[in-house]
Amino acid sequence: MADRRLILCGSAELAAGQRTWAAVPELRLRLGREKGRVHLRLEHLTRSMCANAPDEVVDLLEVAAYVYAADQAVTRGGTRQFDYGGRWRRHFRLEIPVRRPEVWRRREVIDALTETLGFLSDDDYEFGFSRLTAPPPLQRYLFDEGDGGDFEEAMLFSGGLDSLGGAVREILQGHRKVVLVSHRPVSKIYARQCGLVQQITQRLSRRDLRPLHVAVEVNKGRALGRDFTQRARSFLFAAVAAATARLCQLSRIRFYENGVVSLNLPLSPQVLGGRATRTTHPKTLSGFERLFSALFGPFRVENPFLWETKATILEGVRAAAHGDLSALTSSCAHTVEQTLEHPHCGRCTQCVDRRLTALAAGLNDAEDPPGKYASDVLTGPRDGADLIVVERYVGTLLRAGRFQDARSFLAAFPEISRVLPNVEGPAADAAERIRALHAKHAEQVTRGLAAVVRRDSEGIVRWRHPANCLLSIACGRGARPGAARQSAAAGAAGPPKLTMDVDTFEAQLGTKACPLGNTKEFHLLARLNRRPGVYVSVNSLRDDVWCDGETAKNTIQRTVSNLRRKLNEAKMTEVVIDGSQKDHYRLVLDG
Repeated sequence: MADRRLILCGSAELAAGQRTWAAVPELRLRLGREKGRVHLRLEHLTRSMCANAPDEVVDLLEVAAYVYAADQAVTRGGTRQFDYGGRWRRHFRLEIPVRRPEVWRRREVIDALTETLGFLSDDDYEFGFSRLTAPPPLQRYLFDEGDGGDFEEAMLFSGGLDSLGGAVREILQGHRKVVLVSHRPVSKIYARQCGLVQQITQRLSRRDLRPLHVAVEVNKGRALGRDFTQRARSFLFAAVAAATARLCQLSRIRFYENGVVSLNLPLSPQVLGGRATRTTHPKTLSGFERLFSALFGPFRVENPFLWETKATILEGVRAAAHGDLSALTSSCAHTVEQTLEHPHCGRCTQCVDRRLTALAAGLNDAEDPPGKYASDVLTGPRDGADLIVVERYVGTLLRAGRFQDARSFLAAFPEISRVLPNVEGPAADAAERIRALHAKHAEQVTRGLAAVVRRDSEGIVRWRHPANCLLSIACGRGARPGAARQSAAAGAAGPPKLTMDVDTFEAQLGTKACPLGNTKEFHLLARLNRRPGVYVSVNSLRDDVWCDGETAKNTIQRTVSNLRRKLNEAKMTEVVIDGSQKDHYRLVLDG
């Protein structure tokens, strides 16, 4: 059952008739610059642009800020909880004071808001809207000085490769005056965004086409930062862009994100629902469009890159002679860890996707410098969750590229059915376009990897790279998706070995199999199976399996107990988890 939390915003109180929420834990959020409050600020919007801002625009910004803060203030359970995943889904009721409650209480607004947030975050939402009395002047807490002017387009600008492709297409090729809207999570990211905008501006032949860069900053007290999945961030991002567009007398915003990332196939069958992010999923963008149209009148939310791969986008940037700008972008998920020397961690899914598609597009070392990755994406050794990332990335890539018809593709990836009603054209045509998009992506990345293998063939043949690096996995050395089944089928001579199948999340020993699912039990056993017979400390298991270094010892003990029970139920009595050495465990294959 979803955790229920009552969020009281500003001076709002629980609405009458909501007695079932009276005993639910509550959290008070307030906007403002004071310590412990939610601080919302838009930089580089002029006072003249905001002087006559419609109430619905300002209300939208505040509603989005409250939702964003609530999303991070209430934990989903985290990896330190034994029942990780069991508390993923939450149930919020937000009581929010607004300037136009009669607008926000309309059924079409409520439905668009709750349904879109529910799909985006996998949470349940309820809202109560009351009238905001004596609202503060906007300039006191919201807007900063900047440059005004007539603009033709408003687009989201993250500072990553895809948004660079959109800026090149709109500004440098299309010669359009554009508002670039960014979320400012940390100063390092904002500095890179500003540097990229500056370089784009310097390449303009006409000064009157200089883009306006609007950055939204949402700060909050440390006590409000308890969850970091940030599934509601896309709503804040879109709300700021829509509000900015309205202030510029525009009725459209554009996300620029390649179709493979937008559709975001789950990396494994166990990654369900909102666990695979839906930031620019067509259903999400369609929901934003419904909401903004209900608030402002006809309004469009578009993704012009929906049917393009990242490699194709990068090829277009290079063809336009702006490939060198790619080196200024950042795509890493681990923003806190970024440094000037290493803006990319090289371990997360975003870094893996960036590097492989950059190679597929033919970017050279000046356009995507390998030294900017803290860990080499191709040859850096990987353990624990980092190893699983590349195994599943390569496995899903190859699997999605094998299908020759849309029907079998949909059967393998049923989540795609959510896309079909939210794109133009007949469903059958859309399904085929989605299949073809992933086949093209697989072909491009495979071609890029093959080029790397040709250049480094001697190093690969001589095993100069770790067995647990991406390049070795892609070439069939070490752990790789499907290896377990092939090994079992081959019936290798000698005593049977325990193999961990990362496609089905099964432990396999000879003809026996123990289905574990994508659980801590599976990853714990996989870690012990790297070196059977060797004791592994509890501290190492914290780092490699739970990936946080802080998991309670009794949580690990309970996971071991569950694993032993499941192995016994599968009649795999030959697989023994030995814990006779204090604070250590090892895998023993008996017989």
